Amino acid sequence: MILDRLRRKKKPKSSRLSRSEFLSLKPVRSPVVKWEKNEKGKIKIIIPLKKIKEEMKGNKKVKKKPAGVLSKLFQEPEEKRIYLDEVGSAVWDLCDGERTTKEIVDYLCQKYKLLPREAEVSLGSYLNSLAKRGLIGFILPEELQERLAKKKSAEEEKSRSDI
Repeated sequence: MILDRLRRKKKPKSSRLSRSEFLSLKPVRSPVVKWEKNEKGKIKIIIPLKKIKEEMKGNKKVKKKPAGVLSKLFQEPEEKRIYLDEVGSAVWDLCDGERTTKEIVDYLCQKYKLLPREAEVSLGSYLNSLAKRGLIGFILPEELQERLAKKKSAEEEKSRSDI
């Protein structure tokens, strides 16, 4: 059991953002995702699902085999819908690529009577989950772009020297 732990490969450490770097990011909605706002101000996100019936292999078209009985009985949905609550809708509306996360935090503190640190932590985890799903991206300030580019090139050099 102890040997198994020692044999496992270590995961590469991802570069973590400092608090000030996080607050300088500008979240922007994905152009692929459609969304609608209802009369109550709540947002419905509509994600188109890719239907790939055929797969190209070289010059030949190869049809994919159905997954099983259920794929024959039930039709594959064309889109996925996500309904956001009041706070999530407000944040989604503010993710326009113009406002920084600091401005969004200030808005949440003012409207929902939150402490700044509480709003930062909640907003960070919410934006992270939206980004993992591919619903939003971030516009990075130039200083952060330069730092990440330097770190990436240093990691590439290190991996080349390890070989």
